[in-house]
Amino acid sequence: MALLKRLSYFVAAFFVLLVQKKINARELHGQAVKKGLLEPATLLGKKSEFERAVSAFMNPEFHVDEALGGQDYTNNWAVYVAGATEPVKFAGATAKQVVYGVPNLKAGQISAAIVSVANRGGGGSLDTQNFIMAGWLVSPGDYGDTRTHFFTYWTADGSRNTGCLDMRCWGFILANNSELIPGSVIDNYYDISIKIFKDQNTGDWWLHYGQGDNLTPMGYFSKWIFTSLQQDATELQFGGLVSFNSSYTSPPMGSGHFPSKGEPAAASFKSVRFVDANGLETPIKDIRYNVNNVKCYDLGKFVFDHFLYGGPGGCK
Repeated sequence: MALLKRLSYFVAAFFVLLVQKKINARELHGQAVKKGLLEPATLLGKKSEFERAVSAFMNPEFHVDEALGGQDYTNNWAVYVAGATEPVKFAGATAKQVVYGVPNLKAGQISAAIVSVANRGGGGSLDTQNFIMAGWLVSPGDYGDTRTHFFTYWTADGSRNTGCLDMRCWGFILANNSELIPGSVIDNYYDISIKIFKDQNTGDWWLHYGQGDNLTPMGYFSKWIFTSLQQDATELQFGGLVSFNSSYTSPPMGSGHFPSKGEPAAASFKSVRFVDANGLETPIKDIRYNVNNVKCYDLGKFVFDHFLYGGPGGCK
């Protein structure tokens, strides 16, 4: 905890230099390593397994990642998307999600539940796509265990040259009083509430977490690491994401049950809302179903601000 807080303070100071003197990102990271705030192994440009899966989520044609040994990976998702079909502006997103364990995963498999705010920059190129994500994640290849972790992720170019899982590189500034940090184990949580929203005064994107309606600031993503998200978000996403390499079958998503099983068997998102420029949380009316493998995963009907999602996996 202390090390990560020191890192966040160091990064905050260097953001000023990053803007004023245009310090290269690798140089910034190198200075953090020299000061003992980061281990040399946490290299910028080294993709996490989650980052590879997110790359495919942003660009469905992405299939093989040479940076991870050229293995053949498959990525499946079941998400509801707001703002993808018509121009709209969001100042944030919030949702409550039940936390699950997926104890039998191996390195090369991930299972996650996500809340995401994005601005694709008005074009089809990955270079313009800015994303912020948070939620729970099981990823043995990234964490070295099969426990459930709270995660954060950001990218300013569809994960091509920028992006970071948790606090493995610069970008996320930890709040002074946050007891939970990106990467923390949360398998003792029954559920978790997440709110990502833009501070209208500073332009930074804040992340709050908690249980029920009692939320605490975890920290913020500086506006300076983004391009299109220096403006508002134009797309929100809520649901499940899994990934696996050719050595395995697809892992469970959510609780491992289809939405048709109903509650409490199936995993759920509740209080799914967008945040407007005044900070008000409002139910989403226009939302789109997006599932790319209905054989193994699905979404239940979106009812007011609540839906079920998930599936057992087992697909090749």
